Amino acid sequence: MNWLLRLVVLTSAVAAPMEALTAHAADPLQAAVPPAPAASSAEGLGHQLIGVVGCNAVSCHGGSSLVGGEAGAWQLRDTMHRRAYEILFNEVSVAMAKKLDLKNDKGEKIGAHQHARCLACHSSSRDPKPNHGDRFAIEYGVGCESCHGAAGDWIAKHTTRTWKSLSTAQKSDLGFRDLHSLTTRAETCVACHIGSPAATVDHDLIAAGHPRLAFEMSSFHSMLPRHWDASAETQQDPGQEIRLWAIGQAASAKAMADIVGSRAKQAVRNEETHLLPDFAEFDCNACHHNLAEPTLGRPTLRQALGTPRWGSWSVPSAKFLAHGTASEKSLESLLEVMRQSRLRSAPAGEVVTAAQRASDDLANWLHSQEHARYDAAHASQLLHRVIDEKSDTQWQLNWDGQMQRFLAIAAASQSLQRLTGKTPFPPSSDSSALVPLRTRLKYRPDHATPPGYDPSEVDRILADLRKSLVH
Repeated sequence: MNWLLRLVVLTSAVAAPMEALTAHAADPLQAAVPPAPAASSAEGLGHQLIGVVGCNAVSCHGGSSLVGGEAGAWQLRDTMHRRAYEILFNEVSVAMAKKLDLKNDKGEKIGAHQHARCLACHSSSRDPKPNHGDRFAIEYGVGCESCHGAAGDWIAKHTTRTWKSLSTAQKSDLGFRDLHSLTTRAETCVACHIGSPAATVDHDLIAAGHPRLAFEMSSFHSMLPRHWDASAETQQDPGQEIRLWAIGQAASAKAMADIVGSRAKQAVRNEETHLLPDFAEFDCNACHHNLAEPTLGRPTLRQALGTPRWGSWSVPSAKFLAHGTASEKSLESLLEVMRQSRLRSAPAGEVVTAAQRASDDLANWLHSQEHARYDAAHASQLLHRVIDEKSDTQWQLNWDGQMQRFLAIAAASQSLQRLTGKTPFPPSSDSSALVPLRTRLKYRPDHATPPGYDPSEVDRILADLRKSLVH
C-alpha cells in the first residue's frame, strides 16, 4: 500500500482549507461488551508540566538512537506538532484574531497566541492558568506532555526499576498517559483533531479562517513521523491499520457526541428549551456548493442539496462499523434528534439524553476493542463489507461519506497485505487500484470544497473495485 495515497488526499482535502487476544473465531466487530473502565483519576488533578527541555537531555530522550532519541526525533521530524504554537503568529492566525475580536479577561485585545481557546490545541498548556515548571516553554508547541501527560509527578519515577511494575491505573494517577493502548492513543489525538467540550472548532472559527477538522486515525497515524519502534508494533499486530481505523472511528463519534451533549447541557443551564445548531458539526458541502448542478437527477444523493447532515464526517462510518450493536442504535437516535436541531425543533433535554447514551455505548465498545485482534479473515470480511453495493445505504453518499469509505478500503487493504503477503486487488498493486477513487475524491487546486463531485462516477469506480477484489 502506498501511504502517499492517503497523504495526498487528506492534505489536499483537509489542510487546503488548512486482555487475552480475541479468538480468531470471534468477530471483533461483534465482541462482547464488558463494563467500561472508570475515568482516569488523573483528570483535573493539575499535574505540573515540566516542558520539553525536561525530556531532551542526551542521557534521557535527546540522543540519536531510536531508543533514547525520541525527543530529538520529535523535534527534527514532527514539525507540524512542534510548530503548532508558531502557526498562531502567521497571517491567517493574525487575521482570525482580528475577525474574532479576541480579548483577555481585562477586555484588552490579544493575539491568537495569547488566547486560551487557541492554546488548548496549539500548545502543551491547555489550562488558561497553567501549572508550569521553571523550564516549561510554550514555544515548543504540542510537545511531549501533550500526548504523554503532564510529567511533574512521574518524570523521576519513570526512570526507576519499579516503573514497569506499576499498573496502567497507577501510572494514570500520576498523570502518565499510556499510549501503548490504541484507544488511549486515538482519544489523545481526537481531543484536538475532532475536539472536546473544552476545545472545539466551531463555525465562527471556520468562517474566520480555521481549517475544518476532518480526522481519520489510521491515515493520520501513518503520516505521523515516528519516534518509537513502529515496526515492532506492526510485527506484533499486523492488523493494526484496521484496529486504528475502527478505534479511531468510534473515538471520533464519541467526541462528537460529547461536544453536542456539552452544548445541550449548557442550553439547559441557560433555561433554553431548544438547541441551536453549530454548523461546524454538519456537512459543509450541503450548503457550500455550486448552485448549478452539472448533472440532473443525482441518483445516489439521498438528500437534497442545502440539507445539512449532522456529524457527516465522523458519525456514519462509526455507525457502519457498529452495525448490529447498541452503539449503532444510540448513534441513530442521536442522529435523529440532531436532524431536528438544524430546524431548532430538538428539545435540548432530548439532545442531552441521546448524546450521553451514544457516548456511553461508544465508550463500552472502545473498551471491548482494546485487546481485539483482526486476522486475515476479519480484514477480508470488513473490506468486502465496505465495498459491497449492499452497504451503500449505510454510508452517506456525499463527499464526506465516500472519502471515509476510501480510507476504510485503504486501511483494510494495508492490513490484508501485511497479514497475507498478497494484494487484495490483483493484478494491480493496492496503490494503483485505488488511484482512480483517490483522484475522483481529491480536491482541485485552490479549492476548499470538492466542486464537480459526482456520486455516480464514484459508484462506477467502486463497481470496478468489486470486480477485481479477490474473493
